[in-house]
Amino acid sequence: MKSLATIVLCLVLLIFSSCDKGYNLRFINYYLEPMDSVVVGANVLVFKNVETQSSSDFLEIKKGTYGVTCITKTKKKFTTEITIPSKGSGQRSLQIDGLATFVLLEE
Repeated sequence: MKSLATIVLCLVLLIFSSCDKGYNLRFINYYLEPMDSVVVGANVLVFKNVETQSSSDFLEIKKGTYGVTCITKTKKKFTTEITIPSKGSGQRSLQIDGLATFVLLEE
């Protein structure tokens, strides 16, 4: 009976430890002007009115590859593509700098 309880406990722990908790994504704006909108995927995530030298809140995102479109207040448009891993969890930050270079940072 004791070994059955041990086996059940091990199975429960295995199930919960292998479940992905997912990822959270935020946008950090170090570009020269505010972003009117940042759209990830086909409206999977939308960040609005991200001022310069600031970041958005974290939002949940699922695994996959997403196109990203950034539109500034003066209607300049920048695009990139990001990949969210299929395994694991955590927080990621998509950052744009003054030269419109994108970096996906792992937190």
